[in-house]
Amino acid sequence: MRYDKDKLKESLSIKDIHKILQELGSETYKIDSSGNPIYRTVCHNKTKGSFKLYYYHEKQQFHCYTECGDTFDIYELVIRAKKQQGISFTFTQAIEFVVNVSGKTFGLGFTPSAKNEHIVDDWDWISKFKKRKKIETRLPAYSETVLDVFMKHPHEAWLNEGISHETIIDFEIGYYFRNREEGIVIPHRDIYGRLIGIRRRSMIQEDVDNGRKYMPLTIGNTMYNHQTVMNLYGLHKTQKAIKRLKKAMIFESEKSVLKCQDFYGDLNFTCAVCSNNISNFHRDILLSLDVDEVFIALDKFRGIKEGESNEKYKEKLKNYEEKILKLAAKFTPFMRVYVLWDTKGLLDYKDSPADKGKEVLEELMSNKIEIGTREGE
Repeated sequence: MRYDKDKLKESLSIKDIHKILQELGSETYKIDSSGNPIYRTVCHNKTKGSFKLYYYHEKQQFHCYTECGDTFDIYELVIRAKKQQGISFTFTQAIEFVVNVSGKTFGLGFTPSAKNEHIVDDWDWISKFKKRKKIETRLPAYSETVLDVFMKHPHEAWLNEGISHETIIDFEIGYYFRNREEGIVIPHRDIYGRLIGIRRRSMIQEDVDNGRKYMPLTIGNTMYNHQTVMNLYGLHKTQKAIKRLKKAMIFESEKSVLKCQDFYGDLNFTCAVCSNNISNFHRDILLSLDVDEVFIALDKFRGIKEGESNEKYKEKLKNYEEKILKLAAKFTPFMRVYVLWDTKGLLDYKDSPADKGKEVLEELMSNKIEIGTREGE
């Protein structure tokens, strides 16, 4: 039996999603202030993941606000969750899993002559990459008037980190305090300058302790979220330098872009993915800017945890190294790729390569590691 994957996905109620997530290992869920369910991160945890996997029903998409940093639909979630359980699922098997758990089918029957673009089997799934038209990647925009509710005064925490008043104002960084929402607000614009989202760096310690340090800002009934996998922070300011120099440096956080703005001004060729993941969308955006060189400058890996064995820590560190190589592999067929890796102990654990100042960043640049095509495979 083959199924109409899109109709099936559109038919799933919140109750259906709860059932599917329960089957995947998230036995319970929470609700955020906007009514979105939050599940355990079964996408990259075998058991007992944290409650950072959000489901946005209107968009029929999940977003993992921790290790993955990805946005994906229910089928991709099933594939990832099953992988954590040691089971390799094809796309068709993921659809069948959703059918079996939800009890909904939307079958298209066995008629070979039936013409429907949504028919899916393994061969259709492979073939669609050759047939598909150019995907529209422009995200929806929010009204600019929301920026009027923020305090325009720079927060001392970021000033103390060396980010100048001028840069904070130039990038429209503000502060918001109302009800349970308090923190530094970071407007996100796309490459065209459109306001597509707002992130909040919480100044509430409880939020930080519970893994909600950076979250989409909610004002009233609106959550100003966006798919970070489809945008690179800072490009509305830095794309001119990137085009001119034909190179780009990719950081995890917005702060690193701001710091480099103070370091290099009009020669700032950086951007940020706002996670430790680099998507194909990110790569394609840089390809559209004719980039010849890319520098992957993700945060330094964490230190050893209390009670964690040296063997376990080394395994985690190796996995992180392999992940960076896989990210580099997205670029190696198209451009020269370098990784900034702290081999001299210049950074503290979890530091960005920009956190210790311009001189340290440039020393890391001078010791950058070039990744060839075979290394990135």
